[in-house]
Amino acid sequence: DFSAWPCLSYTLACGQTPNRKPVKQALTGSLNGDAARGKVLANERSKGNCVACHRIQGAEQPGSKGLDLTAYGTWGRSDEETYTLVYDMRWRNPDTVMPPIGANQVLNDQELRDVIAFLQSSK
Repeated sequence: DFSAWPCLSYTLACGQTPNRKPVKQALTGSLNGDAARGKVLANERSKGNCVACHRIQGAEQPGSKGLDLTAYGTWGRSDEETYTLVYDMRWRNPDTVMPPIGANQVLNDQELRDVIAFLQSSK
């Protein structure tokens, strides 16, 4: 019985489960993130837990369900776009499996900025 687990979808049947609405959150001001702290957060399974799904720099036993982010900084995405996507991907893709890291307050604003700085420094 998986009824206690939230569903992130709004188009699948499980989307009838009450959940926070998707949020398109813009980055305010300059990024001012710390890439070293972001790397720790992204690799920390009890916090950011990016490694559950993604291959990222410094990951031990990374996941393979999500995109390989080891060279994310070469993709040409801006800090603003990256912040918005990590904050809550559901505004772009309602059926994403990416958890709404910011909307669900998994990471606070500064922690998000640090993770974005880490991703942008990954080359």
